[in-house]
Amino acid sequence: MNFRTNRQTDRRTDRQTRALYISDENLDDDEYSGRPSAVDNEQLRGEENPRTTLKDIGSRLSVSSRTVGTHMKKIGKSQKLDKWVPHELTQHKKDRSYELASALLLRNRNDPFLDRIVTCDEKWILYDNRRRSGQWLDEDQAPQHFPKPKQHGKKVMVFVRWSAAELIHHSFMNPDETVTAEKYCQEIDEMHRKLQLMSPALVNRKGPILLHDNARPHVAQLTLRKLMELGYGTLPQPPYSPDLAPTEYHFFKHLDGFLKEKCFKTQHDAAAAFDDFIASRSPDFYANGVD
Repeated sequence: MNFRTNRQTDRRTDRQTRALYISDENLDDDEYSGRPSAVDNEQLRGEENPRTTLKDIGSRLSVSSRTVGTHMKKIGKSQKLDKWVPHELTQHKKDRSYELASALLLRNRNDPFLDRIVTCDEKWILYDNRRRSGQWLDEDQAPQHFPKPKQHGKKVMVFVRWSAAELIHHSFMNPDETVTAEKYCQEIDEMHRKLQLMSPALVNRKGPILLHDNARPHVAQLTLRKLMELGYGTLPQPPYSPDLAPTEYHFFKHLDGFLKEKCFKTQHDAAAAFDDFIASRSPDFYANGVD
């Protein structure tokens, strides 16, 4: 037996094992050979394509995806999914929205009218407002159980009418009701009755201006005749523009935050939670939503 040859083979095997061990010590940059280049945070801030992946950036900078991710966090960047919207606006609709908004700004500068606005909308309130979320746990810990939401969970619709001064009127629909032009006109009548008591000067002298979207019941001939009968003006509203509707971007946004993680068993419970939300608002809440 050749012991010398065996010893040489053993030493060669040891060297190969040590080389493999050393090459695996730094897992962050094992995708690349050579010394990793420094990551310039300012260069990351100036990244023009927000949809580029960590892998693509890492390939350009010769560092790992993990390293890029670490630097992204350091400069305050986080990955977010696109927000779902019901309709994609064409350039024509965007231009029209900008045109109307500019005209309204000019009108308010020449003849202030924000204190005359009465804005309104409808919203579904879910009975179960919980959302499943991730949990930071030890490796041997099992996550908590979360009930799978029903595809068609219980909910109730609330009508909201308010101004820069206060909430004027709200009501809840019965489960078997639908929003029709007739129902909408009934809500307008009730709002008008309350507004006459709350702001008689607005109703009798200045004249209210209604701001609502272009849903069918809102623009039906029956509704238009009702508004003319009561002496209400309206503000033009481009289609699919929730960013121009204070009830959407302000009132309902805060209501959603208030209802987060709450569960209701009955419509009465949901209505009570809405009343609690209204009671928790200061007068500035309404003014900030319209101004």
